[in-house]
Amino acid sequence: MNSIKIWLVIMLVTLSSSLFSASLSAAQTSSLENSISDAELAQILAPIALYPDSLLTHILIASTYPLEVVQANRWRAQHQKLEANQAVNRAEKQDWDPSVIALVAFPAVLEKLSDDLDWTQKLGDAFLQDEQQVLASIQLLRHQAEEADSFNAMDNMKITKVKQQIIIEPVQPQVIYVPVYDTRVVYGTWRWHNYPPIYWVYPPRYAAHYPSYVAGHFYWQSGIHISFNYFFSAFRWHDRHIVVTHHRHSHHYRPRARIVSNSGAQRWRHKPHHRRGVAYRSTQVKQRYNSHRPSTLQAKQLRNVERRANRVQSKHYSTAQVKQSREQSFSQKLTKTERSKANTAQPFSKQNKHNSNYRSDNQSQYKSDKQRTKQSHLQVKSPQRDRSHLQVKSPQRDRSLQREKGHQRQQSQQPHRQQQAKSPQRTQSAQGRSSQTSQHSRPKLRDN
Repeated sequence: MNSIKIWLVIMLVTLSSSLFSASLSAAQTSSLENSISDAELAQILAPIALYPDSLLTHILIASTYPLEVVQANRWRAQHQKLEANQAVNRAEKQDWDPSVIALVAFPAVLEKLSDDLDWTQKLGDAFLQDEQQVLASIQLLRHQAEEADSFNAMDNMKITKVKQQIIIEPVQPQVIYVPVYDTRVVYGTWRWHNYPPIYWVYPPRYAAHYPSYVAGHFYWQSGIHISFNYFFSAFRWHDRHIVVTHHRHSHHYRPRARIVSNSGAQRWRHKPHHRRGVAYRSTQVKQRYNSHRPSTLQAKQLRNVERRANRVQSKHYSTAQVKQSREQSFSQKLTKTERSKANTAQPFSKQNKHNSNYRSDNQSQYKSDKQRTKQSHLQVKSPQRDRSHLQVKSPQRDRSLQREKGHQRQQSQQPHRQQQAKSPQRTQSAQGRSSQTSQHSRPKLRDN
């Protein structure tokens, strides 16, 4: 019996150890699958790591709300004529995150985030999963650009170092310039050959308008003058997280140190209701924000966005492809204009024919209606006219009619006169009868 008990204990110990090791290995594999390597993170951050700090904070925060980014881009496309200040003031009526509303003033950045939606979701998921790792990777890429002497050509930006942390700010505090650069050149020799940096292809018009691209590594989009709510977020580099204040009344420039040291400054926190039903890719992030369940309306919006995103082709084109697409679009426009001219000539003639036929039909209908009215007028009014004519032009008939009427009156009066003549005789006979009856009744009364 003792040997059996020992064997049972040994079996239970081995089973428990095997189950524990299996669960531990599954947890490790899931964490490894969900974690992002430094090489992959550097690949994702390469196009935006050299942006000014204030704009970069808004991009990182907005990437966690991809559906609102798509909605903001479509809204901005419908209001292209508005200036940056007017567009942001109108967009504040929308139920979007303040960072998404701030990006409305930068339509080129917003378009990139919306078009490359897969990249935006990866960036947002990495930022939600490990904020410190993302900020450390940004500093690593900036140091790599500094080693390649790429900051010497940044005329519109001011580069400062605070405790080995590179800070990029605009030269003019109220004007923000968005840099355009080649990620394959700016960072020098790329460390991770299996993960080349993401390169955004911009239209050739930028190089045509900004010839400084030939001399240096950067050229710039038009500067945006900040007169709207913008300066409410900043990096706290030594703690590796973003600090935010209240976004109202933040249109005046406030330096990074003032935002970070503000009494109302708090660490940024993700708001799941602005996610609007977009699923989290990491299991850790799902468990952290599992309390929020999307509504049916949010799920429907998410499905529509995914369908449209699948239809849209990626816009990482080369210069030859851009030229070919322009030629095709130009030829299509020419064919459309020729067809429209041909179509406009034909309907005009058809319309004239239709109008002439319509007029002839109306004239014939008008004549037929006029004849019908004449006939009805004759049918209705001819008897009256005949009678009036007879009454006016036949006096003999009038006399004969008068004689007949007088004869009828005489005949009707004769029986009435005869009755009047007979009525006195009847009254006399009635009186005689009444006197006889009275005489016979009197003697009878005397006998009694």
